[in-house]
Amino acid sequence: RGTASTARFRESLSSPQVDRAERGFSYHLDAPLDMRFDPSHGPSAADLLARVDEAELTRILRDNADERYAARIARAVIAARPVTSTGRLAEVVAGAVPAPARRRGHPARRTFQALRMEVNEELPRLDTALTRAVDLLRPTGRLAVLTYHSGADRMVKATLRQGATGGCTCPPGLPCACGAEPTLDLLRPTSRTPSETELEQNPRARSARLRAAVKRPTADDPSSHPQGARP
Repeated sequence: RGTASTARFRESLSSPQVDRAERGFSYHLDAPLDMRFDPSHGPSAADLLARVDEAELTRILRDNADERYAARIARAVIAARPVTSTGRLAEVVAGAVPAPARRRGHPARRTFQALRMEVNEELPRLDTALTRAVDLLRPTGRLAVLTYHSGADRMVKATLRQGATGGCTCPPGLPCACGAEPTLDLLRPTSRTPSETELEQNPRARSARLRAAVKRPTADDPSSHPQGARP
Protein backbone atom coordinates (compact mmCIF):
# COMPACT_ATOMS: atom_id res chain seq x y z
CA ARG A 1 0.00 0.00 0.00
CA GLY A 2 1.82 3.15 1.11
CA THR A 3 5.54 3.37 0.51
CA ALA A 4 8.31 5.85 1.19
CA SER A 5 11.71 6.67 -0.17
CA THR A 6 14.07 7.97 2.49
CA ALA A 7 17.44 9.64 2.72
CA ARG A 8 19.92 6.94 3.67
CA PHE A 9 23.24 6.85 5.48
CA ARG A 10 26.16 5.92 3.29
CA GLU A 11 26.24 2.71 5.28
CA SER A 12 24.53 1.64 8.48
CA LEU A 13 26.23 0.06 11.47
CA SER A 14 25.65 -3.62 12.10
CA SER A 15 26.89 -6.18 14.62
CA PRO A 16 29.15 -7.89 12.04
CA GLN A 17 30.88 -4.57 11.41
CA VAL A 18 31.47 -4.05 15.11
CA ASP A 19 32.98 -7.51 15.30
CA ARG A 20 35.43 -6.80 12.47
CA ALA A 21 38.47 -5.32 14.19
CA GLU A 22 39.74 -3.49 11.10
CA ARG A 23 36.65 -1.25 11.02
CA GLY A 24 37.73 0.36 14.29
CA PHE A 25 34.34 0.38 16.02
CA SER A 26 35.14 -1.88 18.96
CA TYR A 27 36.94 -1.04 22.19
CA HIS A 28 37.46 -4.77 22.74
CA LEU A 29 39.55 -5.29 19.58
CA ASP A 30 42.77 -3.39 18.88
CA ALA A 31 42.84 -1.91 15.38
CA PRO A 32 43.31 1.38 13.53
CA LEU A 33 40.90 3.99 14.84
CA ASP A 34 38.62 4.36 11.81
CA MET A 35 34.87 4.19 12.65
CA ARG A 36 33.67 5.37 9.22
CA PHE A 37 30.59 3.67 7.82
CA ASP A 38 32.14 4.27 4.40
CA PRO A 39 35.92 3.77 4.75
CA SER A 40 36.49 5.47 1.40
CA HIS A 41 34.91 8.76 2.40
CA GLY A 42 35.78 11.49 4.88
CA PRO A 43 38.08 11.71 7.92
CA SER A 44 38.45 8.81 10.32
CA ALA A 45 38.08 8.95 14.09
CA ALA A 46 41.86 9.18 14.34
CA ASP A 47 41.80 12.20 12.02
CA LEU A 48 39.09 13.78 14.15
CA LEU A 49 41.07 13.31 17.36
CA ALA A 50 44.16 14.78 15.71
CA ARG A 51 42.49 18.10 14.92
CA VAL A 52 39.92 18.87 17.64
CA ASP A 53 40.76 20.94 20.69
CA GLU A 54 39.81 20.02 24.25
CA ALA A 55 36.63 22.10 24.32
CA GLU A 56 35.31 20.64 21.07
CA LEU A 57 36.06 17.06 22.14
CA THR A 58 34.29 17.68 25.44
CA ARG A 59 31.24 18.90 23.53
CA ILE A 60 31.26 15.83 21.28
CA LEU A 61 31.37 13.47 24.24
CA ARG A 62 28.60 15.30 26.07
CA ASP A 63 26.26 15.91 23.15
CA ASN A 64 26.58 12.52 21.48
CA ALA A 65 26.86 10.24 24.50
CA ASP A 66 25.90 12.13 27.67
CA GLU A 67 29.36 11.25 28.96
CA ARG A 68 29.60 12.28 32.63
CA TYR A 69 33.38 12.54 32.54
CA ALA A 70 33.61 14.27 29.17
CA ALA A 71 36.01 17.01 30.30
CA ARG A 72 38.38 14.56 32.02
CA ILE A 73 38.41 12.21 29.05
CA ALA A 74 38.93 15.02 26.54
CA ARG A 75 41.84 16.38 28.56
CA ALA A 76 43.49 12.95 28.72
CA VAL A 77 43.00 12.21 25.03
CA ILE A 78 44.45 15.56 23.94
CA ALA A 79 47.45 15.01 26.22
CA ALA A 80 48.01 11.51 24.79
CA ARG A 81 47.94 12.50 21.11
CA PRO A 82 48.47 11.02 18.63
CA VAL A 83 45.81 8.41 19.44
CA THR A 84 45.47 6.23 16.36
CA SER A 85 44.27 2.83 17.55
CA THR A 86 41.17 1.55 19.32
CA GLY A 87 43.27 -0.14 21.98
CA ARG A 88 45.16 3.04 22.80
CA LEU A 89 41.96 5.11 22.97
CA ALA A 90 40.30 2.59 25.28
CA GLU A 91 43.40 2.64 27.50
CA VAL A 92 43.49 6.43 27.71
CA VAL A 93 39.79 6.67 28.52
CA ALA A 94 40.02 3.98 31.20
CA GLY A 95 42.85 5.88 32.85
CA ALA A 96 40.88 9.14 32.81
CA VAL A 97 37.74 8.06 34.64
CA PRO A 98 37.46 7.34 38.38
CA ALA A 99 37.88 3.74 39.52
CA PRO A 100 34.19 3.27 40.46
CA ALA A 101 33.17 4.20 36.90
CA ARG A 102 35.47 1.52 35.52
CA ARG A 103 33.43 -1.11 37.32
CA ARG A 104 30.15 -0.16 35.63
CA GLY A 105 30.67 -1.58 32.17
CA HIS A 106 33.52 -0.67 29.85
CA PRO A 107 34.58 2.95 30.54
CA ALA A 108 35.22 3.67 26.85
CA ARG A 109 31.76 2.65 25.63
CA ARG A 110 30.31 6.16 25.53
CA THR A 111 33.47 7.68 24.08
CA PHE A 112 33.46 5.23 21.18
CA GLN A 113 29.77 5.88 20.60
CA ALA A 114 30.25 9.65 20.60
CA LEU A 115 33.17 9.55 18.15
CA ARG A 116 31.38 7.14 15.80
CA MET A 117 28.35 9.41 15.71
CA GLU A 118 30.48 12.49 15.06
CA VAL A 119 32.58 10.87 12.33
CA ASN A 120 29.49 9.70 10.45
CA GLU A 121 27.33 12.78 11.19
CA GLU A 122 24.63 10.41 12.41
CA LEU A 123 22.23 12.86 14.06
CA PRO A 124 22.20 15.44 11.23
CA ARG A 125 21.71 12.64 8.69
CA LEU A 126 18.92 11.12 10.76
CA ASP A 127 17.19 14.50 10.93
CA THR A 128 17.35 14.80 7.15
CA ALA A 129 16.17 11.22 6.63
CA LEU A 130 13.19 11.65 8.95
CA THR A 131 12.04 14.83 7.26
CA ARG A 132 12.29 13.30 3.80
CA ALA A 133 10.61 10.08 4.87
CA VAL A 134 7.58 11.89 6.27
CA ASP A 135 7.34 14.09 3.17
CA LEU A 136 7.59 11.16 0.76
CA LEU A 137 5.18 8.80 2.49
CA ARG A 138 2.02 8.10 0.55
CA PRO A 139 -1.31 8.13 2.37
CA THR A 140 -1.50 5.01 4.61
CA GLY A 141 2.26 4.56 4.23
CA ARG A 142 3.96 3.55 7.45
CA LEU A 143 7.22 4.78 8.89
CA ALA A 144 9.05 2.70 11.50
CA VAL A 145 12.32 3.85 13.04
CA LEU A 146 14.57 1.75 15.27
CA THR A 147 17.13 3.66 17.34
CA TYR A 148 19.85 2.62 19.76
CA HIS A 149 20.72 6.02 21.18
CA SER A 150 18.76 8.35 23.45
CA GLY A 151 19.52 11.43 21.35
CA ALA A 152 18.37 9.70 18.18
CA ASP A 153 15.22 8.45 19.91
CA ARG A 154 14.40 11.98 21.12
CA MET A 155 14.76 13.23 17.55
CA VAL A 156 12.45 10.52 16.20
CA LYS A 157 9.91 11.14 18.97
CA ALA A 158 9.88 14.88 18.28
CA THR A 159 9.47 14.40 14.52
CA LEU A 160 6.59 11.94 14.86
CA ARG A 161 4.88 14.07 17.53
CA GLN A 162 5.21 17.12 15.29
CA GLY A 163 3.51 15.20 12.50
CA ALA A 164 0.81 13.85 14.80
CA THR A 165 -0.07 17.28 16.20
CA GLY A 166 0.70 19.41 13.17
CA GLY A 167 2.66 21.64 15.54
CA CYS A 168 -0.49 22.64 17.43
CA THR A 169 0.20 25.28 20.09
CA CYS A 170 -3.26 25.32 21.69
CA PRO A 171 -3.67 24.46 25.39
CA PRO A 172 -4.14 20.72 26.04
CA GLY A 173 -7.76 19.61 26.28
CA LEU A 174 -9.13 22.44 24.15
CA PRO A 175 -10.15 22.28 20.48
CA CYS A 176 -7.40 23.36 18.11
CA ALA A 177 -7.82 26.95 17.04
CA CYS A 178 -4.36 27.60 15.63
CA GLY A 179 -4.98 25.91 12.28
CA ALA A 180 -2.53 23.04 12.80
CA GLU A 181 -2.95 20.17 10.34
CA PRO A 182 -1.62 16.78 11.53
CA THR A 183 -0.09 14.58 8.83
CA LEU A 184 0.63 11.44 10.86
CA ASP A 185 -1.12 9.09 13.28
CA LEU A 186 1.10 7.41 15.87
CA LEU A 187 0.76 3.64 15.79
CA ARG A 188 1.74 3.49 19.46
CA PRO A 189 1.68 6.31 22.04
CA THR A 190 5.13 5.30 23.29
CA SER A 191 8.17 3.47 21.98
CA ARG A 192 8.38 -0.31 21.89
CA THR A 193 11.33 -1.99 23.60
CA PRO A 194 12.80 -5.52 23.36
CA SER A 195 11.29 -8.32 25.42
CA GLU A 196 13.33 -10.21 27.97
CA THR A 197 13.35 -13.20 25.61
CA GLU A 198 14.84 -11.12 22.83
CA LEU A 199 17.43 -9.64 25.16
CA GLU A 200 18.53 -13.12 26.18
CA GLN A 201 19.10 -13.95 22.52
CA ASN A 202 20.54 -10.57 21.54
CA PRO A 203 21.96 -8.48 24.42
CA ARG A 204 22.94 -5.72 21.99
CA ALA A 205 19.25 -4.90 21.58
CA ARG A 206 19.02 -3.61 25.15
CA SER A 207 18.98 0.07 24.17
CA ALA A 208 16.75 -0.37 21.11
CA ARG A 209 13.60 1.74 20.79
CA LEU A 210 11.03 1.34 18.00
CA ARG A 211 8.60 4.12 17.06
CA ALA A 212 6.14 4.05 14.19
CA ALA A 213 3.50 6.22 12.53
CA VAL A 214 1.19 6.13 9.52
CA LYS A 215 0.59 8.90 7.00
CA ARG A 216 -2.93 10.34 7.21
CA PRO A 217 -5.16 10.18 4.13
CA THR A 218 -5.30 13.27 1.98
CA ALA A 219 -8.45 15.35 1.75
CA ASP A 220 -9.26 13.95 -1.71
CA ASP A 221 -8.75 10.33 -0.61
CA PRO A 222 -10.53 9.87 2.74
CA SER A 223 -11.12 6.19 2.08
CA SER A 224 -7.40 5.48 2.31
CA HIS A 225 -7.29 5.69 6.12
CA PRO A 226 -5.62 2.40 7.25
CA GLN A 227 -7.64 -0.14 9.15
CA GLY A 228 -6.55 -0.47 12.73
CA ALA A 229 -4.39 2.64 12.87
CA ARG A 230 -4.74 4.41 16.17
CA PRO A 231 -4.47 8.22 16.28
